[in-house]
Order: sequence, then C-alpha cells, then structure tokens
Amino acid sequence: MRAAEAPGPVIWQYVPHMYGRGGVNSLMLAALLALKASGRRQVVIAHEIAAPWSLWPQRFWYALAHRTQWRQILRYADAIGFATEAWLERWTRSQPAFRFALLPSPSSIPVSDVGPDHAAAWRQKQGLPAHARVVAFFGSVSEAKQFPWVERAWRSAHTDAKPVALVAIGDSPATDQHGPFFKPLGYLPENEVSLALQAADVLALPFVDGVSERRTSFMTGLSHGCAVVTTLGHNTGPTLRAQNGFAATGATDAEGFCRLAAEFLNDDARRVKLREAAKAEYAQRYDWPVVVGALQRLCWD
Repeated sequence: MRAAEAPGPVIWQYVPHMYGRGGVNSLMLAALLALKASGRRQVVIAHEIAAPWSLWPQRFWYALAHRTQWRQILRYADAIGFATEAWLERWTRSQPAFRFALLPSPSSIPVSDVGPDHAAAWRQKQGLPAHARVVAFFGSVSEAKQFPWVERAWRSAHTDAKPVALVAIGDSPATDQHGPFFKPLGYLPENEVSLALQAADVLALPFVDGVSERRTSFMTGLSHGCAVVTTLGHNTGPTLRAQNGFAATGATDAEGFCRLAAEFLNDDARRVKLREAAKAEYAQRYDWPVVVGALQRLCWD
C-alpha cells in the first residue's frame, strides 16, 4: 500500500469475521497505525462492528476482541461510514466530534427489462399455474433471516382454490415441504435473479434484528420494486421506520408477519402502491450514485 503511493485515502471495508481467526487480527490494526503515522488518510466502511455477546467462551472472546479492535479503529481512522443508521446514531452520540456518515449497501443485481406479461410467463416456465401467487425468499438461510416464518406464511396462505408458491433464490433451505408449489431455485445468474424477483408477488425477509440499510437482499428487493414484507427491530433506524416503501411487523411477531404477508398476497392495489414506493425510495436514498457521492464526501471533504 505504501509502494503504490496513491494520492487518495485508503478505504477499508470492515467486516470483523473476515479478518484473522474469528475476526481477531492484530496485523490489521498495525497496518492502520502505520498508515496513520505516515500521514495517509483512512476511511473505514463499517459493514459490521462486533459479534454479539455470548456465554460460549470462544464466542465471548471474539466479541470482546472485536470491541477492542473497534476502539483502536476509532483512534486510527479519519472518518467512518456506517452501513446502518442505527449504528450511526449511536456512535454520533458517543463520539460527536468524529466524522461519521451513513453508507448503505446497495443492490448488486441489475434490474432486467421485462414485459407486462412477465410474471405469467415466468410462472409457466417454473411449472406453476398462471393464477398462482408467489412468495419469494432471497439470499442466505440463517437464524438471522428466520426462514421458518416465511414457510409458515406460505403454508397459511396456500389453498387449493388460491394456490401460493414459495420460491427460494440462493440458499436451498432445509424443509420437509415438497411438491409443485415449493421451488428452491438455488444460486442463479444475476439476470435470472432479477427475473424471479420481478415475478414475485411478495418478497418475505423477516430479519431477527430488524431490517436495516446493510441488508443487500432487502435493498435488491427495493431496487426491483418488490412488495417487501419484513420486520422492525433494534437495527432499524428512524428513517427506515418512517418510510412507506415496504411493509413490516415487529421482529418477534411471527403471527403478525404471516398475517401481513397474506394481506399483500390478496390485495393487488396495495402491492402496486408498495412496489412504486419501493423503487422511488431506493433511487432517492440507497442507489449506487447516492452512496458513491456520500463516500466521496467522506473521503475528500
């Protein structure tokens, strides 16, 4: 990095578990310190900060080490961009003199062009009835994304008279559900991801910690004009809570989530309104030009 002698700042993408064993890496901090000593400006994009506390000894050590690293980063960095507004608010209160900004994680899936009959044609290609409604789940399957809630919402909405298909894009979830209305599509090329999302009636993303600007599956849903049904929790900042481009229940309200998903599956007019608001809010607040502009200001102003 020194040999490159680039005139601009060094930008660190900070995700603790990417560094060392369990996110514990003294060499990263040594590099930050050396660059600071040489007068190099450094900007850190904090996609994560620290693992949650745990009673497991190994996880407790990782959580403690992450927090120690973070305090050092605050000493060495010139500016920090947070991936969530909730973290931005917290650390602005704690360190009011430091240079912070919000840097969301935009969608990495380009929106493919589709025609007015795309949804029906896509259903036919998947072997689904043209009148079937579609609930989509997108991304990795983990405890943080509460896939059982999505499965429960699908089962409660599906009937013989009004069939509902569950489409999983990305990870193939472990489930005992089989049959023609469960479609685990697996990992797809980006254009096929886009086509699948645009054919879905509801994109179900019940995050355990609440939706936030760092959730790229959510951002991809907004950029594609999906009717996103998600959750609000401690990682959901005030701006997201005030928006109308998605629908949400509390992060512990499984019953409410299922009910809300069913409401949007059955209400075409509400879905259309939600889709339009999603695209507008994404373009205004979270699209790449917006985030790049915020990063440039953080680096140079």
